[in-house]
Amino acid sequence: MKIKNKFLSEKSKKWLRRHLKDEFVRLSKEEQFRSRAAYKLIEIDNKFKILGSSQSIVDLGGAPGSWAEVIKTRAKKAKIIISVDLLDIEPLKDVKTVKDDFTSKSFDQFLDKHRPFDLILSDISPNLSGNKTADFLQSQALVESALEFALSKLSAEGHFVAKYFRTGEMKDIFIKAKKNFEKISSFKPVSSRKESSEMYLICLKKRKLLN
Repeated sequence: MKIKNKFLSEKSKKWLRRHLKDEFVRLSKEEQFRSRAAYKLIEIDNKFKILGSSQSIVDLGGAPGSWAEVIKTRAKKAKIIISVDLLDIEPLKDVKTVKDDFTSKSFDQFLDKHRPFDLILSDISPNLSGNKTADFLQSQALVESALEFALSKLSAEGHFVAKYFRTGEMKDIFIKAKKNFEKISSFKPVSSRKESSEMYLICLKKRKLLN
C-alpha cells in the first residue's frame, strides 16, 4: 500500500500503512469501539474474568473511552464506572468521565463519594520521547503510581490490571504486587501489536491485611 503525502516522514507513512491494514482497527470500526484498545481488555476479561462480578470500577488513562465501552457491555453488575484521563473523554452514558490527574487531591476527593472499588484498570502510557531509558523510567513510575493508587482504593479481594513495558527491570513492582495480591500474572493480548513490548500486569484478589 502506497501512501502519497509529501508532508509525512517515511516513519509516519510506515505507521499509517500498518494502521490501515490492522485487523483490530477494522474490527473497532465495524463494532463501533472508539479504538482498537478495546480488544485488549476483552482478551484480558476472557482469560481472567474480572468484569462480570465487578460493581465499582475505576479506569485510569481512559481516553478515548474504548475500555469504558467494554466495561459497560461486560460489567453487568457495575453500579459505578469512573474513567479518568488528562485528555478529554467524550461523554459515555452511565460512565462518570473525569479530566484530571489520577494522583491529584481533587480526584481523590471526588473518589471519596464512591470508594472502595473492586476493580481498578490502568492502560496508561507515557508520552514517549524516543529515549528508551527515559521512556521506561517514566512508564515504570506510572505503573508504581497506579499500583499505589489501587492498594489505597481497592476493597479486599479486589482486582488490579496495569499496562507495563518489557524494556527494563520491574522486579520491585512484581514483589510488591505478589505481597498484596493472591495471584499475579503477566499477559500479552493477541491484539497488542507483535512489535510492541507492552504487557499487562494482572493482580487478582487483594489481600485483606497487607499493604
